[in-house]
Amino acid sequence: MRTSLSHTRGSLLNDTSQTRRLERTPERDEVLRRIGRNVVNFQMVEAMLKHLNATASVHGPASQLANRLEAQRTAVHHKTMGELAGRMVTHVLQAQPEHQTPDEITELWIGFRFTLATDVQFIDQHDQEMRALVEARNDLIHHFLPRWYSAVDGDAEAALAYLDAQRDETFRMLDRLRGWVKTMDEGRKQVAAFLASPEGVRQMDLGFLQSSRLVAMLGEVALKTARPDGWAYLTTALNLIRHRAPDELDNLQVRHGYQNLKGILLAAEYFDVEDEPLPNGASRTIYRINDRYTLHIGDDDAAGAAATQRVNQIDNSNPAPSQ
Repeated sequence: MRTSLSHTRGSLLNDTSQTRRLERTPERDEVLRRIGRNVVNFQMVEAMLKHLNATASVHGPASQLANRLEAQRTAVHHKTMGELAGRMVTHVLQAQPEHQTPDEITELWIGFRFTLATDVQFIDQHDQEMRALVEARNDLIHHFLPRWYSAVDGDAEAALAYLDAQRDETFRMLDRLRGWVKTMDEGRKQVAAFLASPEGVRQMDLGFLQSSRLVAMLGEVALKTARPDGWAYLTTALNLIRHRAPDELDNLQVRHGYQNLKGILLAAEYFDVEDEPLPNGASRTIYRINDRYTLHIGDDDAAGAAATQRVNQIDNSNPAPSQ
C-alpha cells in the first residue's frame, strides 16, 4: 500500500498558513462530500475490525457463552482503530495457543475460533497496509480539513485526487475484511445449525458422556484389571466404582440417560462390550478399551506414558473366549 496518503503537502496542505473561511463553490462542496464519504468508509473498516476482534474466538460453558460474547464486544467497543488493527494481527492472523477446557465440567462446553491459514510474509504485508490506513484515517480526521482551508484558494483539484486515492486504498482493505467477516459468520452459522440438529445434539451428549469422570473410571478399571486377552469384567468395575466413588452411580438415568453401566459402556463408543457365556448357561459382561480411546493415568508424564503404552498393547483382534 502507498503510505503517502497522509503525507501530501505543498500548496494544498500548508500547515503553517493562516486558516481562513472559503466561499462555497461546486468544487469545494465536492471536496467536502468526498471527505464525508471517506469518513464513512473508515468507519466501516473500524466496524469490521471490531466484529472480527470481538467474535473470532469465544469459548465457555453453554449457559455463559452469550454473556462472554457480549463482554468481548464491550471490551473492543472503545478501542481505537489502531488498537483494533494490532489486535487483529495478534489474535486472528497469528496462531494462538489452544484454549484448555477445565478438567471437570458440569455442563456443555462450547468453543469457536476463526483463524486464517497464511504465512509470515502476508501477515507483515497486511500489518503494514493496515498501519498506513490507520495513519491515513487519522490524517483525514485531524489534519486534512484545516490544511485545505489554509491552503491558497483551497486547491480543490489536488484535494479530490488525494481523497480518491485514499478511497481506493480503503476499498481494498474493506474487500479483504468483508471476505474474512463473511467466512467467519458463515462458519459460525454452520456450527450453530449443526449443534441444533439431531446429530449435533447426539454429538454434544456423547462428548459430555465421554468426558465424564465415570467413563474415565471405567477406562482405568479396564486398564488395571484386564485379563491377558485384554478384557475386563463389568462386575469388577461396578464394585470398584461403588467403593471409590459411589456418587457416580447415583441417578444414572437422570445424569447420563442410561440405567446401568453396560448402557454407558455401549453409549460412550470407547469400549468393546461382549456378553461372555458361562458353563452354567448364564453370561457375564466383559469389556475392553477400543482404539478410539487413550486414557492417561497418573499425575506425572511417566505415568501417563505408561498408561498410553498399555492401551496400545491391548490386542483388540482377539474375540472373547467362550467357556
